[in-house]
Amino acid sequence: MTRDNKMYFFLFLLTVAAIVGTQTWQTLFNNFAVEQAGINGYQMGVIQSVREIPGFLALLVIYVIRFIPEHKLGAVSIILLGAGIALTGFLPTYYGLIFTTLIMSFGFHYYETVNQSLTLQYFTKQETPLVLSRFRSISAACSIIAGIAVMGMLK
Repeated sequence: MTRDNKMYFFLFLLTVAAIVGTQTWQTLFNNFAVEQAGINGYQMGVIQSVREIPGFLALLVIYVIRFIPEHKLGAVSIILLGAGIALTGFLPTYYGLIFTTLIMSFGFHYYETVNQSLTLQYFTKQETPLVLSRFRSISAACSIIAGIAVMGMLK
């Protein structure tokens, strides 16, 4: 059974961490950027464009896994994602937000790439669609919970 698999539990934890972090960041980022950093619409567009650069560079994972095993790269990617999110509050400037967004996005995009690769490697052809769909369901539930948690903390 897939739920007894250690890799399933590992990927489950990484999925929860990635989605909770990303959803919380997305929920809070725009207001933070405008109110604390004084970002205008043009600057916000640049920041959001920079956020997509690591997505284009995700193919570089092929070179990175020559030096770091995939499961470790997944963990490092989540740490990078968390570091980018955590640093956001400490660098409330235009260039600070570009920098932290780039770090956060590299973590997210590399995690997503490694997550799918590990799922395909560690599970059978019959299990893989179930595992991927479970992780999508977990992601949706975590997004809702993170959104509710942010709204609950507003008071």
